[in-house]
Amino acid sequence: MPGPGDSGSLEFEKVSFSDARKALDETGPAAYSVAKKTENWAQKRTATPNEPLSDEANAWMAELPESVRPRQLALRYARLANRLAEIWNDPVKCERLLDDLMTDRRGGRKGFPLAIASELATLHEHFFRLHHAGKSPWEYVEVGR
Repeated sequence: MPGPGDSGSLEFEKVSFSDARKALDETGPAAYSVAKKTENWAQKRTATPNEPLSDEANAWMAELPESVRPRQLALRYARLANRLAEIWNDPVKCERLLDDLMTDRRGGRKGFPLAIASELATLHEHFFRLHHAGKSPWEYVEVGR
């Protein structure tokens, strides 16, 4: 067991409660969440012209089972449908994109209209079953006891 001064020990600095509170307020989770809320993601995002649905995306959608085809996504967000078609056969990239589309990691995002969100959820479950031996993602959720 390392003792004081050994390379494995941690060094601490004694500070007053008020100094600790001030440091936490300036750099802690509260400061982070305030900074996130004030960032203007719309300005950071580059505008993209209306992109038509690619031939690759049309072919990809035709290969999907009828019940999981994201028709509204293709109509309203062709850029996303094109991207999904590009990476559909790359399980890591595709799962990451589907997760990112379904989860607000930046805070304050408006989200998709219900029809699109529903299509994405259905597509995500289909993708999951393809890459996890037919199991639903819900089979991996632990139930609280």
